[in-house]
Amino acid sequence: MNTIHNIKLAIIAAFLLIGGASCDKELDVAPVMTYDGQANMTIAELNALHTVGSVDSYDSIPAGTVISGIIVSSDQEGNCYKYLTIQDETGGIQIKIDNSALYPKYQIGQRIYVECKDLVIGDYHKNRQLGFWSNGSMAGIATSQEPLYIFRDGLVGNEPTPIVLNSKNEATEDMINRLVILKDCHFADPGEPYSDPDASTSRDIVMSDNSVIVLRTSNYAKFAAQPLPNGTGDIVGILTVYNTTLQLTIRDLNDVRIANTPAVETIDLYSVDFSNDPIANQGWSVLGDEGWFYYAQGAAFAVQNTGTTAIESWLVSPVLSNLGGYDNVTLSMPNELCQVNNGQAHKYYSVDFNGTDVHSATWTEVPANGILPAEVTNNANLRIAFQFNGHSGDFWKIPELKITGVANN
Repeated sequence: MNTIHNIKLAIIAAFLLIGGASCDKELDVAPVMTYDGQANMTIAELNALHTVGSVDSYDSIPAGTVISGIIVSSDQEGNCYKYLTIQDETGGIQIKIDNSALYPKYQIGQRIYVECKDLVIGDYHKNRQLGFWSNGSMAGIATSQEPLYIFRDGLVGNEPTPIVLNSKNEATEDMINRLVILKDCHFADPGEPYSDPDASTSRDIVMSDNSVIVLRTSNYAKFAAQPLPNGTGDIVGILTVYNTTLQLTIRDLNDVRIANTPAVETIDLYSVDFSNDPIANQGWSVLGDEGWFYYAQGAAFAVQNTGTTAIESWLVSPVLSNLGGYDNVTLSMPNELCQVNNGQAHKYYSVDFNGTDVHSATWTEVPANGILPAEVTNNANLRIAFQFNGHSGDFWKIPELKITGVANN
């Protein structure tokens, strides 16, 4: 028994010695990949080889052409399918690859070289792509053939600094397939999912100047069902084009740098009840020449010059003293203007009208967007007025009048 026990102890000791020796050995480290060559054509020069036409097409590439760029796309979240997008300082290009799991091998910030060999430069609905031409459209490099064309070089670094866009109108052709950042923008439909479940979906991104760039999201993206945030901020992504439409592709939700803000509730602060004569029963006054009347049949304020000489007629509201404490106080009058000939209609506000003499008061034109200044809405003597100058037969009808605001917190 002692002999067997000693043999067991010896075996265990031998294993411990082997294990200890293994712990002292340095771990194997994969060598840094390098490309033994250099690019001889910029991406802009490559793109210039292909003339985009009315239908998808392609052009050949000179033998021996090598390009290089930094990867800016990733299919890790499922929104960039079977392609890499790379860019250099001159332009960007999509490389079609018939591989649906590229991100473990090709990461954002990695430099690659592409030996174009028998590849072609073509387009898909005017967005340039590098790959093969097959059966009338661009096709990808087979997974087994990737090592023949694509070569990683060095360690993964930082992604390129995005090009700043403040407006759709600032985008130029050399920005296509490059990383951009849309500044101070918002989604037109916050709360909607990034993509509908059955098909890739376009959502409008509204820039600060109200121009629009489309966000295009695959229904296979992992974040497809997430709601678009409500608020204003920046969005990073790859700028592409589909025919004449500028589109943005995000890699993941980290590209959307918009803080979710609570939805703004608009409150009705004042409206005219046209079921009850506003002039007779709601404190509105007609001053100057006659002409204004309550048009019961059309449920509206109306003014018409039925005489033969020109008139100047004023319709003045009662004091609106309950608008303080609200932001974006807005006067809205949809479809308000129905005048002919040389009639002139004006919307004014005043805080010094004495109730009788319109010409002794200071009247300021209501802005085109209807928003009244805060210092005006906080004044307890605020009134609005509609002034009409018209010749025989001229008229103006106001079928709706409403003032709204947002409670300030």
